[in-house]
Amino acid sequence: MLAAVTSPPALPPLQAFANRTLRAFAGLASPTSLDDVGAVFDLDRSWHGQGFLGSAGRRTDWFSAAAKGFARGIRVWGEDEAVVLVEATDVSLPEPLTSLLNTLGEPEAKLDSFLGTFEIKGSEYVYARRGLVLYVNPATAKLLRIAGFAPASLYDYQRNLRLDLEVKLLPPSRDDMP
Repeated sequence: MLAAVTSPPALPPLQAFANRTLRAFAGLASPTSLDDVGAVFDLDRSWHGQGFLGSAGRRTDWFSAAAKGFARGIRVWGEDEAVVLVEATDVSLPEPLTSLLNTLGEPEAKLDSFLGTFEIKGSEYVYARRGLVLYVNPATAKLLRIAGFAPASLYDYQRNLRLDLEVKLLPPSRDDMP
């Protein structure tokens, strides 16, 4: 079996994400590979899904990964072997969210996002230049999701990396009608 080849510059940002020390997170290194992710997280390469990122509808594969502090795991988005984004929900931070937000300062943008079918105004705190997005419920100050990527402009984040979290309900099928 061949040993995985990792890129030393890619490991510290992944370790900061894995440790959930987001005040130290300055974005994923470019490039970051699936092998790099596998060196830090328990990456499952046996199955992958596909989705779309950004307003451009960039078709991207995703893989599942696990680590302590990520109750629902991590989704790793990549194209071929290159990782473009890592994201997780239900994240246990090692510090209070208010302390982290004070350290990070004002985000470049607060975009509207979704929690299932519900739109939450101003809940997507985008720190594009530091490769970080925090999804926060402003009414409860609860962290909903985090995402990390290589530092980008706000425009590039929205066009190529932004998650579409809206769940669209479909009308019942005729088979479901009484």
